[in-house]
Amino acid sequence: MYGNEDEEADEVRALLRAWLPDVRPEDGDPPAGATTGLDVPEATASEVTDAVGRLLGRAASGEAPPPETRLIARVFVVDEHPSAGGWSEEERRSVAGLVAVLLARHGDEGVEALVRALRGDG
Repeated sequence: MYGNEDEEADEVRALLRAWLPDVRPEDGDPPAGATTGLDVPEATASEVTDAVGRLLGRAASGEAPPPETRLIARVFVVDEHPSAGGWSEEERRSVAGLVAVLLARHGDEGVEALVRALRGDG
Protein backbone atom coordinates (compact mmCIF):
# COMPACT_ATOMS: atom_id res chain seq x y z
CA MET A 1 0.00 0.00 0.00
CA TYR A 2 2.52 2.64 1.13
CA GLY A 3 6.22 2.73 1.95
CA ASN A 4 6.07 1.56 5.55
CA GLU A 5 3.77 0.96 8.48
CA ASP A 6 4.30 4.44 10.00
CA GLU A 7 3.35 6.12 6.73
CA GLU A 8 0.28 3.90 6.49
CA ALA A 9 -0.75 4.77 10.06
CA ASP A 10 -0.30 8.48 9.34
CA GLU A 11 -2.42 8.17 6.20
CA VAL A 12 -5.21 6.37 8.08
CA ARG A 13 -5.16 8.98 10.84
CA ALA A 14 -5.40 11.78 8.27
CA LEU A 15 -8.32 10.03 6.58
CA LEU A 16 -10.11 9.54 9.89
CA ARG A 17 -9.55 13.18 10.86
CA ALA A 18 -11.18 14.22 7.59
CA TRP A 19 -14.23 12.08 8.44
CA LEU A 20 -14.65 13.41 11.97
CA PRO A 21 -16.46 16.76 12.04
CA ASP A 22 -15.23 17.76 15.50
CA VAL A 23 -11.51 17.32 14.73
CA ARG A 24 -9.80 19.94 12.62
CA PRO A 25 -6.78 18.93 10.49
CA GLU A 26 -4.70 21.59 12.22
CA ASP A 27 -5.25 19.78 15.54
CA GLY A 28 -2.75 17.16 14.43
CA ASP A 29 -2.26 13.86 16.17
CA PRO A 30 -1.36 13.51 19.83
CA PRO A 31 1.69 11.38 20.53
CA ALA A 32 0.93 7.67 20.55
CA GLY A 33 -0.46 6.63 23.89
CA ALA A 34 -1.00 10.23 25.06
CA THR A 35 -4.77 9.95 24.83
CA THR A 36 -6.81 6.84 24.59
CA GLY A 37 -10.30 5.73 23.72
CA LEU A 38 -9.63 2.46 25.51
CA ASP A 39 -10.16 2.22 29.24
CA VAL A 40 -7.15 0.04 29.97
CA PRO A 41 -4.43 0.23 32.58
CA GLU A 42 -0.86 0.95 31.63
CA ALA A 43 1.09 -2.18 30.76
CA THR A 44 4.31 -3.25 29.13
CA ALA A 45 4.21 -4.57 25.59
CA SER A 46 5.04 -8.04 26.90
CA GLU A 47 2.06 -7.92 29.28
CA VAL A 48 -0.22 -7.02 26.37
CA THR A 49 1.39 -9.70 24.19
CA ASP A 50 0.87 -12.29 26.93
CA ALA A 51 -2.79 -11.28 27.33
CA VAL A 52 -3.43 -11.52 23.57
CA GLY A 53 -1.60 -14.84 23.46
CA ARG A 54 -3.82 -16.26 26.19
CA LEU A 55 -6.92 -15.15 24.26
CA LEU A 56 -5.68 -16.64 20.99
CA GLY A 57 -4.19 -19.87 22.27
CA ARG A 58 -1.34 -21.79 20.64
CA ALA A 59 -2.50 -21.47 17.03
CA ALA A 60 -1.82 -17.72 16.90
CA SER A 61 1.86 -17.98 16.04
CA GLY A 62 1.24 -19.35 12.56
CA GLU A 63 -1.50 -16.97 11.44
CA ALA A 64 -0.79 -14.08 9.09
CA PRO A 65 -3.60 -11.51 9.25
CA PRO A 66 -4.44 -9.35 6.24
CA PRO A 67 -2.31 -6.16 6.05
CA GLU A 68 -5.43 -4.02 6.49
CA THR A 69 -6.23 -5.77 9.75
CA ARG A 70 -2.68 -5.19 10.98
CA LEU A 71 -3.04 -1.49 10.19
CA ILE A 72 -6.38 -1.29 12.02
CA ALA A 73 -4.80 -3.04 15.01
CA ARG A 74 -1.89 -0.61 14.98
CA VAL A 75 -3.94 2.58 14.68
CA PHE A 76 -6.97 1.76 16.83
CA VAL A 77 -5.53 -0.54 19.48
CA VAL A 78 -1.74 -0.34 19.80
CA ASP A 79 -1.31 3.40 19.23
CA GLU A 80 -4.27 4.09 21.55
CA HIS A 81 -2.84 2.06 24.43
CA PRO A 82 -1.84 4.41 27.27
CA SER A 83 1.64 2.85 27.52
CA ALA A 84 2.40 2.65 23.79
CA GLY A 85 4.51 5.80 23.88
CA GLY A 86 7.11 3.90 25.90
CA TRP A 87 7.21 0.81 23.70
CA SER A 88 9.87 0.26 21.06
CA GLU A 89 8.89 0.09 17.40
CA GLU A 90 9.55 -3.66 17.42
CA GLU A 91 7.27 -4.10 20.43
CA ARG A 92 4.55 -2.11 18.67
CA ARG A 93 4.86 -4.27 15.54
CA SER A 94 4.75 -7.44 17.58
CA VAL A 95 1.67 -6.40 19.57
CA ALA A 96 -0.04 -5.11 16.40
CA GLY A 97 0.53 -8.45 14.67
CA LEU A 98 -1.08 -10.40 17.46
CA VAL A 99 -3.93 -7.94 17.88
CA ALA A 100 -4.54 -8.16 14.13
CA VAL A 101 -4.96 -11.93 14.46
CA LEU A 102 -7.34 -11.32 17.37
CA LEU A 103 -9.32 -8.86 15.24
CA ALA A 104 -9.41 -11.21 12.26
CA ARG A 105 -10.76 -14.01 14.45
CA HIS A 106 -13.11 -12.16 16.78
CA GLY A 107 -13.57 -8.58 15.53
CA ASP A 108 -14.21 -5.89 18.10
CA GLU A 109 -15.36 -8.53 20.59
CA GLY A 110 -11.75 -9.72 20.63
CA VAL A 111 -10.54 -6.23 21.52
CA GLU A 112 -13.18 -6.01 24.25
CA ALA A 113 -11.94 -9.34 25.64
CA LEU A 114 -8.37 -8.00 25.55
CA VAL A 115 -9.37 -4.86 27.45
CA ARG A 116 -11.13 -6.99 30.08
CA ALA A 117 -8.06 -9.23 30.37
CA LEU A 118 -5.73 -6.26 30.82
CA ARG A 119 -8.02 -4.84 33.49
CA GLY A 120 -8.06 -8.19 35.24
CA ASP A 121 -11.79 -8.62 34.60
CA GLY A 122 -11.54 -11.70 32.46
